[in-house]
Amino acid sequence: MVSGFDIWGHDATLRRHWKGRFAAFFVDAAIAFIPTSLVLYFLGVDDIVLVGIATTAVFYLISSIPESLTGASVGKRIFGFRVHPVVGESLGGRACLRNITRAFWFILPPLDFAVGMATRGDPRQKLFDRLAGTKVVHISETERYNDALDTVAKNALDGGEKPGDEICRECNGKLLRLADEKLQCEKCGLIQ
Repeated sequence: MVSGFDIWGHDATLRRHWKGRFAAFFVDAAIAFIPTSLVLYFLGVDDIVLVGIATTAVFYLISSIPESLTGASVGKRIFGFRVHPVVGESLGGRACLRNITRAFWFILPPLDFAVGMATRGDPRQKLFDRLAGTKVVHISETERYNDALDTVAKNALDGGEKPGDEICRECNGKLLRLADEKLQCEKCGLIQ
């Protein structure tokens, strides 16, 4: 089984994808934590537990609500990312599920990333993306992603090209078609 960590060193696109997502996470965190902490400070709230609960709730809400409505939080919008459902069209509950890790921002996001990278599947998805049935795609690839989903659906109806008909250019392993029409080698993990 090839994991995302196996291909991290030789896939610059994967590294760029995750660098952008990490940056978007920190922008969203700053937008949530700084103003909320300042407001609570000026209101005279100095209980660290209460401040922690309030800032965490705001962090979860400013991530989930915009993603449910528009597909992107402020951080994702700044860095050019958008959340898409893997199947179907609705993002509402999916966005809320994929952002559960933000309720435990101090431990779950690194674990979510690590488990997503260490397990079989698209290395651009964290574990909770897979559980929620979502995928984060850069805006430059959004049109390609939507076209790919339409092509996969059409091919399934027409009995056209089946996933796995292609061969890896590096190791001649079987290629698996990902939801955004990219191919991932089952043997070496290279995304093509």
